[in-house]
Amino acid sequence: MLFEFAESRAGAHPLNFLRDYHGYLQADAYSGHDALYRTGRIIEVGCWAHCRRRFFEIAKAQKTPGLAAQALAWIAKLYAIEADIKDRSPEHKLAVRQAEAVALLARFHQWLQGNAHGLLARQPLAQAFGYALRHWPALVRYTESGILEPDNNRLERAIRPIALGRASWLFAGSPRGGRAAATMYSLLGTCSLNGIEPYAWLKDTLQRLPAHPISQVQELLPLAR
Repeated sequence: MLFEFAESRAGAHPLNFLRDYHGYLQADAYSGHDALYRTGRIIEVGCWAHCRRRFFEIAKAQKTPGLAAQALAWIAKLYAIEADIKDRSPEHKLAVRQAEAVALLARFHQWLQGNAHGLLARQPLAQAFGYALRHWPALVRYTESGILEPDNNRLERAIRPIALGRASWLFAGSPRGGRAAATMYSLLGTCSLNGIEPYAWLKDTLQRLPAHPISQVQELLPLAR
């Protein structure tokens, strides 16, 4: 896991960070990422969780089920397919997605197009429909590969402690402090992803570090243990 610090949300930062990357990139529809996809090197993968959230907030506020609730039902069918294949191989996931999810998505897309007409442009429901239709190619891209996911919830869970922690410590103090924090998050996140207890690794590393040769410091990294 890798965290990178930047002093703003400007699109120039991810563009520089991923300047040598070729492949898929899953993220929300933040406009600052658009320059990445225009390079032709990076393929956008949308997030169904972000799309679903828009319909969910509307449905939650309604007294009787409406179009938002119906949209949630369509999305639930997509996730039901994923639930059945979550522990299967990438090859099996791809085959099932192509056989089942692609056809379901085609019907859902037709439903969205048919019901979007007549909605007032500034209505939250119209914005939810618009989000889904504008980002449709990215939203359905997960069906192209068995290694992709329909959403980036795994990342959202990984960064949740940071988002919650900011309410307590508020600031990194300086750009240098921000970069140091990003490095620490990267190391501890890598521990968690690989089944290494973060506190135990950190304690052991700090005890060994003073006597460890600087030329061999990579031996202390989580994946080197």
